[in-house]
Amino acid sequence: MNTLLRKIKRVITCTALFLLLTAAVAVYSYAGETLTLEQAIETALNSNPGLKAADAQIEAADAGVLRSASGFLPKVTLSETWSRSDNPLMVLGTKLNQEIVSPADFSPAVMNDPDPMSNYNTRLSVMQPVFNGGREYIGRTQAALARDASVQDRERARQETIYNVVKAYYGLLLAKEYHKVALQSQEASQANVKLAEARFKAGAVLQSDLLRARVQLAEVQEMLTRSENGIKLAAANLAFSLGVPQGTEYEIEGTLIAQPMPMDVDAAVEEAAAKRPDLISMGLNRQNAEKSVSQARTEYLPNLNLMGQMDWNSDQFARGSAKSWAVMAVLQWNLFDGLVTKAKVKESLALSSRMRSLEEQTRSAAQLQVRQAFYNLAASTDRIAATSSSIQEAEEGLRIVQKRYESGMTTFVDVLGAESALIRARTNALQALYDNNISSAELRLAKGTL
Repeated sequence: MNTLLRKIKRVITCTALFLLLTAAVAVYSYAGETLTLEQAIETALNSNPGLKAADAQIEAADAGVLRSASGFLPKVTLSETWSRSDNPLMVLGTKLNQEIVSPADFSPAVMNDPDPMSNYNTRLSVMQPVFNGGREYIGRTQAALARDASVQDRERARQETIYNVVKAYYGLLLAKEYHKVALQSQEASQANVKLAEARFKAGAVLQSDLLRARVQLAEVQEMLTRSENGIKLAAANLAFSLGVPQGTEYEIEGTLIAQPMPMDVDAAVEEAAAKRPDLISMGLNRQNAEKSVSQARTEYLPNLNLMGQMDWNSDQFARGSAKSWAVMAVLQWNLFDGLVTKAKVKESLALSSRMRSLEEQTRSAAQLQVRQAFYNLAASTDRIAATSSSIQEAEEGLRIVQKRYESGMTTFVDVLGAESALIRARTNALQALYDNNISSAELRLAKGTL
């Protein structure tokens, strides 16, 4: 019996350990999904709602191109009309269309006071545009320009999405690095508190030194709390830029590494002028506005259309035995429309001028964006060089001051100052690296090469 109980206990113990191990593995596996920057960009390109909206805009523009082709194609219409009247002229016309006119129908009494008559008219009509001032050709050109502009707008949206992902990804990296700095600062502050306590117990310093150390520790712990909150906000921002639920947690990979300086600023400006999708889109929209002037002027020209129709008439539905046909050539010329066309042309000219001014303004703003990103990148590179050795110097300075304080050769104020200098050195170095990576991405976005 005792042997059996021992075996049962072993089985229960092993089962419990197995379940605990499985739970631990599950927690470790699902606590966070590892995500590289490339995977983050790919996720955003597949999930971001802004890009889906841009894709829908391209589909709408493609439909506009298809619609513009309708100006070259015939219009075919089938209609069915029922009418009933005792109007003398309509009754006589209906009998003629139904081919049932008899000599009795020309009696004055019958013609002046006919009986009501019904008619079912089935009509098949075709209208073929021949010449309408060229508006079909211009309309098709405008639709193609609008489609090309929407493609460029989509490309710009793609680049901006990538930039937002890069910024959010590096922002999360920065938040995690800030958290590491806060933890290091907490360790240093705790060591200073212990040092001040030891010196105070030994009667070597006043209680004010111990109070200052504790105040400094409280400030560092507040910094640690802010850094933890910063990680949560940065993670939510990354999820937002990816277009996924903001409760999604990711374990990200990578470090903040200094980015190289590109070509000179003038070459970057020239590259932006040639490659930026929004500048290309603006140029296409300006061309479209110029075409609108020509489109408005087509109203001054004559229109020529060919029309043909086939009619079936009967007093019963769908039994039209009396048929007739007609072919027409219709020429129309707007000689005077109350200055409507003149106003349209004037409006189109004004809008075209507006688009040229907006294009010039956009190109100038793009140049400023390139220069700003370039100079920010250059400044961050200099800051990285300046802060590369500051951390080691600050760490060494804090160590020396702590030793001097232990020996009673300096005050605790110097210890706190050295500790604060170390915190600043670490945060400044991180901020310089972050600004360097963001400025590099901004420059590529400004050039249209992201």
